[in-house]
Amino acid sequence: MKENIFTIIGGQIPLGQGFLANGYFITAAHVLRDNDKYLVTIKGETIDLAKEVPVYIGSGNIYDPNCFDLAIFKFENVEGGLPVLDYTPIKDEVLESCCQRIVNDDDRGKPLYELDVKLAFALGEEEGHYFHCKCFRKQGSSGSPLLKDNHVIGIMHGGKVVKELIEQGRLSEEEKQTFNLKDEDIICSFFKIGAFKTLIEKKENN
Repeated sequence: MKENIFTIIGGQIPLGQGFLANGYFITAAHVLRDNDKYLVTIKGETIDLAKEVPVYIGSGNIYDPNCFDLAIFKFENVEGGLPVLDYTPIKDEVLESCCQRIVNDDDRGKPLYELDVKLAFALGEEEGHYFHCKCFRKQGSSGSPLLKDNHVIGIMHGGKVVKELIEQGRLSEEEKQTFNLKDEDIICSFFKIGAFKTLIEKKENN
């Protein structure tokens, strides 16, 4: 699995994650904003995503539940990747959120990564193109895959602490009780992978 998940770098700063699935490189569109370089190294080759023509890239307000926070690329000589599954999880289903994280530097000063897997607990509801899970992820996780039985079902969009969501009016006290949430819990939103499948089918049929 590790060989299919990658960190996207802007300068020396990790901006987010991306992954290979069904022969495509996928990330969240909002990761590719506000920088002039988006570097990702795949199979020893460093690619600047800013210089690549995407198969698809979404735009618009990332807080709109109907936006497509999705960027899809197709690279020559890059095949395979993780399988995808069009599936929306049910309440309390346990899933796996997968990222790379830097653990050290090699003898040339380049970062070494390892796979960081955290459990994600589905809230059992959806909003537009997204569903939500309780999952403790940090900034820089956007664009990473959410897995069910080693199949990608979602793409990390973003996360907020429950207390902040209530203060912003995006979560009610009633919903907090319904989903058995605490103030310090982090609610992460994931873009449904089914939308990716629909877009690719349209592209391949044209």
